[in-house]
Amino acid sequence: MSGDAGGLPDINALVLPLDDNFEIRLDAARQFWRVLKGRPPGFRYGSLPQQTRLRHIINLRAFDGKSAGAPYRRLAEELLSREPIPPRDWRDHHLRHKVRAILRRTNRLVAGGYRDLLLYPQSRSRKSDR
Repeated sequence: MSGDAGGLPDINALVLPLDDNFEIRLDAARQFWRVLKGRPPGFRYGSLPQQTRLRHIINLRAFDGKSAGAPYRRLAEELLSREPIPPRDWRDHHLRHKVRAILRRTNRLVAGGYRDLLLYPQSRSRKSDR
């Protein structure tokens, strides 16, 4: 193998299996090639959209709050509302249902669903497995 001026070997080929992770591997190979050529790696395939990232931040904060013993109304006030929710309104408040849904989603993530984030936008689990 001959090397280039930077002392790196010339890479003539790269083998990528045509499996479920092909797109991820292809993007990793693209980033590797760009770095070898002295270019910035560019955007990463499968980056979580901003809205999804923000939703997961709220999920984790809700999980931490619930783990610390915070009541649902406090979670709703801290994470989803700009103003306090009076106790008399809490029973029928729309944020009560939203907090419960967030905590259900968070329980699925904590039970192992977070692994799907590692391979986003592909999912390791199937809907039929849930």
